[in-house]
Amino acid sequence: MKLAILAALCISFAFTAKAETLEIVTEHLPPFNYLDDGAPKGIGTEVVQAVLKETGRAAPIQFLPWARSYQMALQTPGTLIYSILRTPERENKFAWIGKIAPYGVSLYQLVQDNAPDLSSLEDARLLRIGVYFGDAKAEFLQANGFTNLSSVENDRLNLRKLLLKRIDLMIIDDAVINELIELEGVDPSKIRRALPIQELSGYAYMAFQKDTNPKLVEEFRRGLEKVKETGVFDAILEEYYLIN
Repeated sequence: MKLAILAALCISFAFTAKAETLEIVTEHLPPFNYLDDGAPKGIGTEVVQAVLKETGRAAPIQFLPWARSYQMALQTPGTLIYSILRTPERENKFAWIGKIAPYGVSLYQLVQDNAPDLSSLEDARLLRIGVYFGDAKAEFLQANGFTNLSSVENDRLNLRKLLLKRIDLMIIDDAVINELIELEGVDPSKIRRALPIQELSGYAYMAFQKDTNPKLVEEFRRGLEKVKETGVFDAILEEYYLIN
């Protein structure tokens, strides 16, 4: 009987330890998160690294396609994901840690004579819009009844499709589009912001899988608060010219 109880306790401990293993996932999305010669960089990355330092935790940051990172963060306890938008559709799917970077979303289009003028989201309903798998912006459009969505793995592909006129619009963060334009060697005068999307603009977050040990979640919340209280957070934003 004692051996059976001991075995059960060992199994229980093993499952608990596994559930509490810290994994950190993100995507390649400069300037928020990206690899530079193999080293994790970006606004969100630096905030996460500062929180890790504050908590005394250590874990490698995995750069994966967003759809894969998102599924891991939905399914695997102990998984921390960033930079993720906090939307009504996602509110109960994660244990939210806090804001890590300002985030502004807009629809972008080619500059051309026949480009439609958009005064509201409704004006885009009949246009082809480029999105990518598992993204909050795609979820937002779907929740608003949009069916004319063209999904790819990342926004770099959407920019290429926009230039080839395979889509009419792409929905993207205002800081990210500038990075992509430079990366792809595109003339900035060929792309213009057609419509800001206020419902998706605000801040990107870091969040844990919702069944993660509450002690770990609270530890990271306190760590992020400390990073903000000590001025480290503002210093990171200043480095990337996001605050004055």
